[in-house]
Amino acid sequence: MLRQALGAATKTAERIVKRTLRLVGLALAGIVIVVLGVAFLAVGTVRWLAVLMPGWLAWAVVGIVLFLIGITLTLAALVSSRN
Repeated sequence: MLRQALGAATKTAERIVKRTLRLVGLALAGIVIVVLGVAFLAVGTVRWLAVLMPGWLAWAVVGIVLFLIGITLTLAALVSSRN
């Protein structure tokens, strides 16, 4: 009877671990895809802005905008996690 209980607990634990690993893997893949997309978008924006202004200024503008977006998202996540 003890073996059945341990077997059931082991199967449940394995199922939870597999589900968690699958979820973490999907989340990491999604994060990588989003980061690559933002990087390509940023480089494209810099190349477009470099036509209108010096290259260093285009990189500075894009960097500041990405920094502000990152700070905004981080603060929004922090505020939502507190409630």
